[in-house]
Amino acid sequence: MSNPWTRLSKLISPGPKTIVAVTTVHPDGTSTATLRSGETIRVQGDNVPAGSKAIIQAGKIIGKAPDLPHYDVEV
Repeated sequence: MSNPWTRLSKLISPGPKTIVAVTTVHPDGTSTATLRSGETIRVQGDNVPAGSKAIIQAGKIIGKAPDLPHYDVEV
């Protein structure tokens, strides 16, 4: 039987996933991205081209996000 802690840690993700807009891809393997709040961050990964949306988790690009419309609704 495997270690219960190891089994649990495989089920828990390493952090929240966030959608960002990639603004610049750098030659050192990093990218500059903009959050929905307007804050600019630098993340690891260069597999999503500039001008596209990406999914980041724990400071790394984990994939390309679909370019879907976004709406803000006040209640």
